[in-house]
Amino acid sequence: MNQICYLDNAATTQPAPQVINRMMTSFQTEYFNPSAMYEPGLKEEKRIQACKQHLGQRIHARGDMDQQIIYTSGGSEGDNMLIRGILDHMRPDVLRNGTIVTTVIEHPAVREIFQDYENQGVHVIWLPVDQEGLVSPQDLEKAVTDKTLLVSIMGVNNELGTAQPLEEFGRIIKSRQPNCFYHSDFVQGFMKFPIDVEKAQLDGLTLCGHKINGPKGIGAVYLRKGWPIKPLIFGGGQERGLRSGTENVQGIVGFDEAVRVWESDEVHQSMFRYRHYVEKTLTEALDRVKILGPHDEQSCSPAVMSVAIEGIRGEVLLHACEARQVYISTGSACSTHKKEKHQVQRAIGLSPSYTEGTIRISFSATTTFDDVKNGVKVIIEEAEKLRKFEKFIK
Repeated sequence: MNQICYLDNAATTQPAPQVINRMMTSFQTEYFNPSAMYEPGLKEEKRIQACKQHLGQRIHARGDMDQQIIYTSGGSEGDNMLIRGILDHMRPDVLRNGTIVTTVIEHPAVREIFQDYENQGVHVIWLPVDQEGLVSPQDLEKAVTDKTLLVSIMGVNNELGTAQPLEEFGRIIKSRQPNCFYHSDFVQGFMKFPIDVEKAQLDGLTLCGHKINGPKGIGAVYLRKGWPIKPLIFGGGQERGLRSGTENVQGIVGFDEAVRVWESDEVHQSMFRYRHYVEKTLTEALDRVKILGPHDEQSCSPAVMSVAIEGIRGEVLLHACEARQVYISTGSACSTHKKEKHQVQRAIGLSPSYTEGTIRISFSATTTFDDVKNGVKVIIEEAEKLRKFEKFIK
């Protein structure tokens, strides 16, 4: 087998041809500084504003997006900008006497921020999840009080594909504490699962370009107008002083083009087809297999799924597949070398025998059905070999 089968798109995606072409044009002819006072610079500024308006439309935000969309270097910076920006803007006594709320299955970019504040003495409430990775509305309702300062709940989990009911959670949070900042890391959900920041009453949303066939090094946050934050980066005053530094114009237009790629209904239909094929084929070919997370299309992203195969080690299967140029993962690329490994599996109560055999399979706009069929075939063959070897050594 000579063709590469890349099925680790939750880690990163291949830039789409349209994105590369758009960025190359920008590199060649749109290299001016958007802060420059002459006409070519002003054109770049207007180009950025147009990209912001387009981004705002995709999350159903209202108003002037130049006042509510801020471009960043990616998801991790976006999470830090919004969560730290809000909390560090508060008076120390308010922070000391308040509570902040998140879930036990957040991406490290959120989880480690909350751990840092917890180490500083801030009261953190860690919401549990059920076997599908869903947060209980009742648990959220108990957690939010008049002392709650901020709630951050990942919109789509980066390992399970579980999509939280953000609109329902927004009603709960705002009814109990209207002045609470409501944030969601939507890096894995953007353009893959519907989002309406107005209906969800979200105050902050984190997005990223390289998860949707855009370039690395570009992301964005939505910050509802009226919320003051303390900047992480000071300097020339770009982005209304909230994120200084010369704008990454080529990254911005590449991100915008990636959004356009994902606006196709065909992309979403293909991914649901891929997910259903993987689930059906693996469970029919192998016994002792569990598809983790929800199975209905209303509660999960079609782009990412985790499969637990009892009797093997996921890392060994990963490398066996790699030798045949099939690329999968065992979970979040950001947790590979950390002690938090398997945290999501433990949080949903998965038994150790299945936890060790968990792999993640994920798709993008450039994934083909041949990629999926060939990749699944190799996964099955290598899993069967590993199980035979397991019986032999026993």
